[in-house]
Amino acid sequence: MTEIEKIIKKNIKSNGTISIEEYMTIALYHPKYGYYTKSNIIGKQGDFITSPEISQVFGELIATWLIFNSSNFFKYNFNFLELGPGRAILIQDILRTIKSLNTKLYNKIQHIYFLEKSKTLKSYQRKIKKSKIILDINEIEKKETFILANEFFDAIPINQYIKIGKFWHERRVYLDDSNKFSFVLSKSPVTKKIPFPSTAKEGFVFEYSNYTKLLLSQIFEKINNYGGVFLIIDYAKSFDYGKNTLSFIYKHTHVNPFYCPGSTDISYRPDFNFIQSLAIQANCKVLGPFSQNLFLTKLGIEIRFEKLIKSNPNLSSSLLASKRRLIDKEYMGDIFKILIITNKNNKDFIFENYA
Repeated sequence: MTEIEKIIKKNIKSNGTISIEEYMTIALYHPKYGYYTKSNIIGKQGDFITSPEISQVFGELIATWLIFNSSNFFKYNFNFLELGPGRAILIQDILRTIKSLNTKLYNKIQHIYFLEKSKTLKSYQRKIKKSKIILDINEIEKKETFILANEFFDAIPINQYIKIGKFWHERRVYLDDSNKFSFVLSKSPVTKKIPFPSTAKEGFVFEYSNYTKLLLSQIFEKINNYGGVFLIIDYAKSFDYGKNTLSFIYKHTHVNPFYCPGSTDISYRPDFNFIQSLAIQANCKVLGPFSQNLFLTKLGIEIRFEKLIKSNPNLSSSLLASKRRLIDKEYMGDIFKILIITNKNNKDFIFENYA
């Protein structure tokens, strides 16, 4: 039995059951044994590959989008804030491109903030000029801010609630007769104040994080008061709305729940409808959601890869493979969605018509 299994089992034996959120928090973020303390989780040798790991073009195109809209998004000096930046590859690609194409805009960037828990990943982020690692977004200066969340919300620990009759019951984790982890429904209905969907039918699975709601509310308030823009790129619920979307991945392979906690990636598909409704309630403008394919195609991914292939003909096959992974439906093109959230006074010159 691993150390992290001992910790989780001890918590269960003390309380009878624990929430899925508590299980995920320990398995992913335990400061010594958690999944995000590992150094090899991202990339070909790890459990997942993010878009910036596939190609620098991903960050370059986000940078050109910012440059094109800069006169509207950023009237003054502004901040960068990336949520869960991993090895900070994306932000480096964005900054390099802005510096190359628009020095004036680059010089207007005051501070670069990273919201990060992982000690291992912080070591990469500290190398970025002007960077500051924070645990609370209230630490950032009160000014216009570009906020970026690429595959961030899918890794936030959540709870699951299941509709049974007229009531909601929480899905929790307990130890079965063989002393193995298993799911169990709470005997009593949930009495906590949770924004359950009013139209949910029998068996509906509601995946919810109070931390996500709080964080989003804080971000939307800042956008409203001080301006800026928030770009979210992530898996999103679609046909699986109302279903269990928890995913357990070990070395690029889907595994059973509770497989090797601390060494297995656990994620879920964020509810973009919920994010959208929170933003609208906060009086923000919401563009999207639309597919990563549409987003990158409108920003010129085809032209950019044509130029790269022309300059590097020997790499044409690998470059084409990278492009396919980013925009083809079989890969990330359709399953990943984009939300652009900004102040009501701002206008996105490219995506305004795709709201």
